[in-house]
Amino acid sequence: MSQRPLDNFRSLLDGRAGSWIPFSLDVGAIPGFSPPIERTFRRITGAEDPAEYFDADVRRFSLSARFGGDDPAALHEAVEPGTTFDEWGIGHRAADVEGTVDKTFAPLARASSVEDVEALPSPVIETGVDTSPVEAYHAAGCVVFGYAGSIYEWSWWIRGMERFLVDLVSDPPMAEALVRKIEEHTTRLAIATARAGVDVLCVYDDAGMQHGMQISPSLWRQYVKPAWRRVIEAVRAEAPQVKFFLHSCGRIDPIVPDVVELGFDVLHPVQPECMSFEDVYRRYGDRILLAATISSQKVFPFGSAEDVRREVRRLAEIAASDCRCILMPSNVIQPETPWENVVAFAEEARALRNTR
Repeated sequence: MSQRPLDNFRSLLDGRAGSWIPFSLDVGAIPGFSPPIERTFRRITGAEDPAEYFDADVRRFSLSARFGGDDPAALHEAVEPGTTFDEWGIGHRAADVEGTVDKTFAPLARASSVEDVEALPSPVIETGVDTSPVEAYHAAGCVVFGYAGSIYEWSWWIRGMERFLVDLVSDPPMAEALVRKIEEHTTRLAIATARAGVDVLCVYDDAGMQHGMQISPSLWRQYVKPAWRRVIEAVRAEAPQVKFFLHSCGRIDPIVPDVVELGFDVLHPVQPECMSFEDVYRRYGDRILLAATISSQKVFPFGSAEDVRREVRRLAEIAASDCRCILMPSNVIQPETPWENVVAFAEEARALRNTR
């Protein structure tokens, strides 16, 4: 193999055919192994970094942010024991089953005015960090993904889903104020991450459920789409070389054309339970790099190793003419997933590169 993974990925991100289909074990810039899978990996392999051990095409480097006020607990009417707080003051309490979704508490659940929204402290991005890992990843020929925020998803985490969806139709100034506040931080975080040398900025904005959209396409286009347009334009004015990865779970068929129009470069996961990778690839694969994903809901945990290998080969065959996709898990690989299924995915995906 004479070409480096970084060069191959840049060809794909620039809209050209690739020399092979790249793969990642992660969910963009988020670790792809749930904690139990991570422990299994370390116990069996004795290694520290799954991407390095399995020779994946992608590495991760993200900046940290912290709560910008004094006491995030003061934003909440009551705080359950064991609750921790993130950069927005959102409360998180670990689920009873390790590796599953936290219970969350919205810091603006009691907000009643635009002034309440504006008073919420914006996160503080930790700057002055050591970016030498990015340089080392590039020297090794790997593309680097970094976390760069959210719009819709953070909006309802901060306000509470029901309240935010009601705001969209009954109190537009309230909804717009929250979206704008989040947009400003996402823009700052994305620019700072681009300045660190990261190649692909990964944003997370689940807009779908298994059977349709969480939010009507018209409301998404009214509030969320313009915010993403402003973020992308502002970041590219500062760092024109940077690319954008959008993670949006669920059945989001109605807004895929909008995602393409906005200029996102990668779309993940094209969720196998509710969307057809082949259909989306045939319609949009020449304009956006699509994630060809193995289901973390079905195939990874409940299929056999051969099922995983078969699915990798099926997805690769769809994009065989130009290699314009990236093989990935559809979401974090869950605790009940057999270790041999993880190995099967990595081996089969890596073989696609080594045989080109």
